[in-house]
Amino acid sequence: MDTTDYPSLPNLARMHSQLAADSRRVNAHIDAQLDVIEHLFYATTAEDWLGVAQASKLLAELTPEEIGAEVINEARLVYEEMNHPASELRAPKHLAQLLTACRAVRSRTRK
Repeated sequence: MDTTDYPSLPNLARMHSQLAADSRRVNAHIDAQLDVIEHLFYATTAEDWLGVAQASKLLAELTPEEIGAEVINEARLVYEEMNHPASELRAPKHLAQLLTACRAVRSRTRK
């Protein structure tokens, strides 16, 4: 039997190890994003507008591949609104759209 077309067992073990490490890294990255989303939800519920501003800043700094363009766009709007000099301690106008976008991301990652 010609085995040149098949990887050797040591190569398979190394590939399996690399795949497992990559999988752990991806899962940790997704969990970190979901933690920011959870922080945003908790801050919103507690009417902690500083917490909302911090979470929206973290979300706005992600790339579209990481979390989605809609979340990033809404997070930028919320963060800009929260940092506007005339803003008061109140719920930003774009917060509802950001929360909706975050819920969509959470539901996609749980599937």
